[in-house]
Amino acid sequence: MTVDLLRCALPARPDPDLAHAIARPKLAGAAEQALAAARANRAYAAGVLAKWFRKNRWLGSKERPVVQEAVYGVIRHEALLTRAGAWDDAARVAAWGRLVGGDRFDALAPSTPAEDYATALSLGFRVAREWLEHLGPADAAALGAALSERAPLTLRANRLKVTREALAARLADEGVETAPTPHAPDGLFVLGRANLQGLESFRDGWFEVQDEASQLLVQAVPVDKDQRVLDLCAGAGGKSLGLAARRARVTAFDVRDDALRELVKRARRAGAEIDIDEPQPAPVVLVDAPCSGTGRLRRDPALRWGLEPGALIDEQADILAGAAELVEPGGALVYATCSLLADENGHAAPDGFEETERRWLWPHRDGTDGFFWVVWRRV
Repeated sequence: MTVDLLRCALPARPDPDLAHAIARPKLAGAAEQALAAARANRAYAAGVLAKWFRKNRWLGSKERPVVQEAVYGVIRHEALLTRAGAWDDAARVAAWGRLVGGDRFDALAPSTPAEDYATALSLGFRVAREWLEHLGPADAAALGAALSERAPLTLRANRLKVTREALAARLADEGVETAPTPHAPDGLFVLGRANLQGLESFRDGWFEVQDEASQLLVQAVPVDKDQRVLDLCAGAGGKSLGLAARRARVTAFDVRDDALRELVKRARRAGAEIDIDEPQPAPVVLVDAPCSGTGRLRRDPALRWGLEPGALIDEQADILAGAAELVEPGGALVYATCSLLADENGHAAPDGFEETERRWLWPHRDGTDGFFWVVWRRV
């Protein structure tokens, strides 16, 4: 069966109401303004868009989701819309409205498989070709469809305070419907929209927002209760908090002071004891390395704009070499990325280490963000 790679990321079903809404001049104009603001600072487009939507309160509560869908929809499908003749954002917003209304741009002629796939994903040729060669046409098309969908909002029940079942019951009392995640034992999907930070359960530290893939990485870290673990690229601390909930003794480090300040606030709310300190040798070292973020494209479509495959390989190798030196004899080194690119996940085991586990998570197969990790044991 021939796979239509050019159209593999189009919406699975038409949404006439959404198409009708974005045809309103007010909402179409708002989408164009938001896109212009993001294009002015493409490297930080996600943050720019978040700030734009917070600032522009003249959009009503029912209008804001429409404009958000249009903005991120245009970013996801920009290459296809441009190929269909939409050369500026006004034309792209209008063309996206036709797309969600059911137009499949049947007049577009196919090109080579890799070029069609790159167009479908609005990604560079190198990334599209790698995925197409690795997955094959049918599986690559399924990945394209998954990356075009909005990522689920996922919570992790904080085991320091509550079980998943008790959290689900309290959230229901607060008007938030949830469903358990199929893989992560403490995860809950939020069904529908919710102001999570306005909930008492959030202020009480009963949960953190964390994708199921990240939760599964935390579960894969080979650390026992009361054992020390160094989270070397901790960021704002999602994985540090997850490890603390497993009763590990966590030391967190990151080069970004603002991220560590956020970790401190989150740890206080969660009731977690996490040391913020310079890296010291530990039995377990976790490196969630900086990467292209290709596994998060459904969650952050604007990553497409600043994507530079291979740009962080040397930095990753340097971090990994330094991390290996911090692993105590017999200890474990866990290297992870939210990338689906082979070169970012292909670093060799450091000298003196042997591999004990390796796993890839794919959005279309696992229902999670794209993720990779490998566990090495020092011998």
